[in-house]
Amino acid sequence: MDSIYIPYQEFYPNLEKALKNGAKIHIFRSGGGLRVVRVKKENKLISYGEYPFFSGALAHAESDFGLSYEEQYLFQHPRHHHYLTGAYPIPYDILDIFVYGGRTLDILYSQKDEKFICVRSAPDLPESGRLIWGTGNHIQHAISECISTTLFSDPNIAENKMKFMVKHHIAF
Repeated sequence: MDSIYIPYQEFYPNLEKALKNGAKIHIFRSGGGLRVVRVKKENKLISYGEYPFFSGALAHAESDFGLSYEEQYLFQHPRHHHYLTGAYPIPYDILDIFVYGGRTLDILYSQKDEKFICVRSAPDLPESGRLIWGTGNHIQHAISECISTTLFSDPNIAENKMKFMVKHHIAF
């Protein structure tokens, strides 16, 4: 597969603004191996990105904010090439390796804490500790902390994790 690696941005202003306004991001690997970034607000898709690598999916969701899937990938003159499958992860891209491994991430914004929160599951831990949190002032910071820790990064959030899951419809 001929794929172009897209480096990560430091900031994602469109996605961060959407999160601050109540949207949620769900990141996963599709059945065909594409990395997918889906942004929804009140069950309405407001941004989407898919690509053979996680960095590209995140970049498409940011740069094409508000465009439909068809405009991005399917119309007669789509904005991007429509890849049917993902690629093997780039060995030094820890974020892509994480998503490629079939793990999911959910990102939202805490108005109270003024932080982006990234949540992942850890099925190998006891039921009481299966959710791992990462927080940060930007999306990339929250994601990086979330995948690089085995502990809850914010005890104020962790102590109410079950209420948090129910409130934000996070199911693992």
